[in-house]
Amino acid sequence: MIHPDTCATAPTHCDDLVRLQAAVLDMDSLSQEGFSAISAIAKLALAAMEGPSASRDHEAIAGALRAIWGKADDIENCINSRAEEVGCNYRDPNTERRYAVHRAASSTGA
Repeated sequence: MIHPDTCATAPTHCDDLVRLQAAVLDMDSLSQEGFSAISAIAKLALAAMEGPSASRDHEAIAGALRAIWGKADDIENCINSRAEEVGCNYRDPNTERRYAVHRAASSTGA
């Protein structure tokens, strides 16, 4: 937590720290909730695959896999959004390079 004396001497710095701390806490909460759900769904899907009625439960397993996929995408987007709000989002240099090439090609009509 932020020490009260820090805010007395540098309020702008303190505001940035409070925003960063809130973002980290949000990301921790999102990751715990999301990854716990993904883990639980995966365990259920695995149990369904290994159970006696596995050959009849293809749609249930497919639904579980879609839920895992959706939850993973949602949590990724939420965590990235919170990190971006405080200027701390990861940007893959290879992806950025590909986007730059695409933008350059689009602007020249190639």
